[in-house]
Amino acid sequence: MKALVDRLSAELSSKYIQYIATFMVDLWSEAGFIEFRCGFCLRRDHELRRFTLKVPAVAGETDSERELLIVVIFDEIEELVDKAIAEDRVGAN
Repeated sequence: MKALVDRLSAELSSKYIQYIATFMVDLWSEAGFIEFRCGFCLRRDHELRRFTLKVPAVAGETDSERELLIVVIFDEIEELVDKAIAEDRVGAN
């Protein structure tokens, strides 16, 4: 699970290298949930945007279910990055 998170983090960082100065995703397991504690800074403003995405641990009981959860979480993270970039562009104009 950690290897997939690391690989997808590296891919996302590479994809947005011109926009993102810092990017991080940490995995946590707490109270029956798998938590993805995330954060990133845009190069333009260096403001840290932090958020936690949670999924019930029972949603990822098998390896393939966990892999799918991670891919879905990273799709959501990418949407949040895209939104921040778009908002930053609007604010800069």
